[in-house]
Amino acid sequence: MTDVLVVGGEGAGLRAAIEASDKGARTTLVSKGRIGKSGATMLAGADITLDGKSASKIGLPGNENDSPEKFFRDILIQGYHLNNQKLVEAYVRDASARTKEMIDWGMKYVWDGKRAVISQGIEIDRVLVDQVRKRPITVMEDVYITNLLTQGNTVVGAFGLDIKHGVFVVLRSKAVVIATGGWQRAYSFTSAPEGLTGDLHAAAFRAGADLVNMEMVTFCPNAILWPPAFRGDIFPYLLVEMFGDMLDKHGQPYLREYDQRIFKIATTTEWNKLIFCIASTRVVKSGNGSPGGGTYYSIKAVPSNIIEEGEKLFPGWKWLKTNYSDLIKWLREGNAVEVAPAAHYMESGIRVNEFAATTLKGLYAAGECSGGLFGANRVASAITQILVQGGIAGASAAEHAKKTSLEEPDQEQLRVIEARLVEPFERKTGVRPFELKRKIQRIADNHLWVIRDGAGLKQAVDELESIARNDLPRVAIQAQPRTYSKEWIDFMQVRSLLVVLEASARSALMRKESRGVHYRSDYPETDNNHWLREIVVRQVGGRMTLKPSPVVVTKTRLPRGKFGFEEGILNAVKALGG
Repeated sequence: MTDVLVVGGEGAGLRAAIEASDKGARTTLVSKGRIGKSGATMLAGADITLDGKSASKIGLPGNENDSPEKFFRDILIQGYHLNNQKLVEAYVRDASARTKEMIDWGMKYVWDGKRAVISQGIEIDRVLVDQVRKRPITVMEDVYITNLLTQGNTVVGAFGLDIKHGVFVVLRSKAVVIATGGWQRAYSFTSAPEGLTGDLHAAAFRAGADLVNMEMVTFCPNAILWPPAFRGDIFPYLLVEMFGDMLDKHGQPYLREYDQRIFKIATTTEWNKLIFCIASTRVVKSGNGSPGGGTYYSIKAVPSNIIEEGEKLFPGWKWLKTNYSDLIKWLREGNAVEVAPAAHYMESGIRVNEFAATTLKGLYAAGECSGGLFGANRVASAITQILVQGGIAGASAAEHAKKTSLEEPDQEQLRVIEARLVEPFERKTGVRPFELKRKIQRIADNHLWVIRDGAGLKQAVDELESIARNDLPRVAIQAQPRTYSKEWIDFMQVRSLLVVLEASARSALMRKESRGVHYRSDYPETDNNHWLREIVVRQVGGRMTLKPSPVVVTKTRLPRGKFGFEEGILNAVKALGG
């Protein structure tokens, strides 16, 4: 039993546990792997963004011409105004305090002179794990949380599997913080590590919490398809702003076909994710892609001395050169690597307010698993998000715990949960979990990729419903030992993937426009007159329901009008002062 139960063992979870403990709550941190080594933070770039004026106040050589107000406005413009403005206010307000805190705790970093403290994900985790270890926080590793326990509209704990021993665990708590990252593993090609399968999104949804903007998925445009040893790595993305070309199968730089203003934006700003993904997918659909289904990245046209000068200007080059020496040599010899968009970041997630509270009492969410902060396109840092929201969630959960008594879980609820999880062991023959997992990923790859259309999205919904209705009840696990059971974990992940992917497909089908990272070829315009609304997904009477909801506005009015993809980017950059 505990006051605050934090689920998630990397950035947002570590920061939430630190805050909850510092606020006087008995805190337990649960991770499905080793803390600091089992999530997306570890693999991050990783930059912490804050406005230049606030940077100068914490001792960095910031920019006095910048301001929190400008940072706030920039995030809204680049999020296509779908952002919850209360969440953006909290992000901008707390960014500098969280940055200074990490520096004071000993984080190694480089300041880019503008809006970003550059570090590495492993360094972020190192610092946060060290702080967790200094506090009376109970850490439980290798525990897979599958369900939230509720009494009415209140969360009273969680239910999960002790992976090492193959036994269930019941964790009673006064408050629960979800900090488990995104659900990128719904796709077969992703830059994310194993385990990001939306387990706690699905658990929260089944318990009665709202999901929001589930159609919004950011793809990293330059993840490596080939060579196989680097598959899924986003190394070329880290370089493309400095030098190099994106090429079609004929060796032609296809982005140069666009308006030169679009080309400049794509190669000099973080808008490259959005622009390159659309452009490269169009190349592939036209039949001019690479053998592996992507395009190419090359630095052959860049003279060696220019590359060497560019290396000096890139803060993370030393780290890249150490970790990617063979690949850098391959590129500098004039070869190209095959690249393609990979599922990278989820703007979608569990719906929260500015206190990180969900629509269930006692349940909080922080980091990428939450939705609403970045609207339809993330450009500001996800590392700032995990630090800011982790701190808020930990404090809110601790405050709730002070006013709440520990409740006994409902025994019938426990019986039903356990029965559903062990059913596959009772079948001698049936569908293998791994087969269903691949089937679900094919649906995501085929119908919920960078460019979508109504017919494909409808087919995705139908296929996912069929799997849930006809295949899931026939899953059989052949390997009977329950300790470290990969098949059993696959089964649990399939249950989660079906929920998050159906929510995404239904939301994408409902949103009859293109906005930010959601692009529909049958509705290519951004329609501010009708679709500047969030799509809220909730369970009602055991069924998934969707409802458009007004965007949360505090001080910036929402724009009007309709415009196409390129026009929208140019309008946004103009509004940003570019």
